[in-house]
Amino acid sequence: MLKTIVIDDEKLSREVLCNYLKEYCPDVEVVATASSVMGAYKAIMKHLPDFIFLDVEITDGKGFDLLTLFDRIDFRIIFVTAYSEYAVKAFRVSAIDYLLKPVKIDELKDAVERVKLLNSSSEGSANLSALIDNLKGGPGMPPTLVIPHLKGFEVLKIPEIIMCHAEGYCTDFFMTGNRKVTSSKNLKHFESLLADHNFIRVHNSYLVNINHVSGYSKQGEVILSEGNKANLGDSYKNAFVKRFIKK
Repeated sequence: MLKTIVIDDEKLSREVLCNYLKEYCPDVEVVATASSVMGAYKAIMKHLPDFIFLDVEITDGKGFDLLTLFDRIDFRIIFVTAYSEYAVKAFRVSAIDYLLKPVKIDELKDAVERVKLLNSSSEGSANLSALIDNLKGGPGMPPTLVIPHLKGFEVLKIPEIIMCHAEGYCTDFFMTGNRKVTSSKNLKHFESLLADHNFIRVHNSYLVNINHVSGYSKQGEVILSEGNKANLGDSYKNAFVKRFIKK
């Protein structure tokens, strides 16, 4: 049985989430609820939950204020938010679990299942740090992207990504410094995360960072920094040329 604490300053939201957990997640026990930062801190210290549901906005502060009170975060976190679109993207690129209000039952069940699968608290802490950095960046380009792979995860700096290449069901990230990182997620997953951040699809198998483009050859290749090249598909050629010329 997993122990959890529901932290939200809205009584109705707390009650709805607790009822959903009782009915649809029978292997989760709500050991406490809290409506404030200090109330949540005391509850966590007393009950030592496996994970918590944390509202981003709380009456006496923000959910992040609560997390700064701990020297070590050894519990997982599912954020509950009504944040705007840019902040939701920050959650996604940081690989942090979140639920949008009003909470949907299927999404709740999926989030709880992910908590069961992920036991490394160090991974959660690194992802959390990436999230805070991304939120500080505001609606502009998030500085980091969390890359899940077979051995765990890695936090990449987005401006250092030269291109992404589909390799079967996985994705290879070619970085500055001649470094390569392979993710267990497919290219389409990252295309949606990077679409607003100077990345463009140039081929069914390639996604490139426009800031690293140094040229284009008649042989149908996009020339990138540090000797990297990406195939330019015919169906992507016009969009690529227009984007590059505008730049």
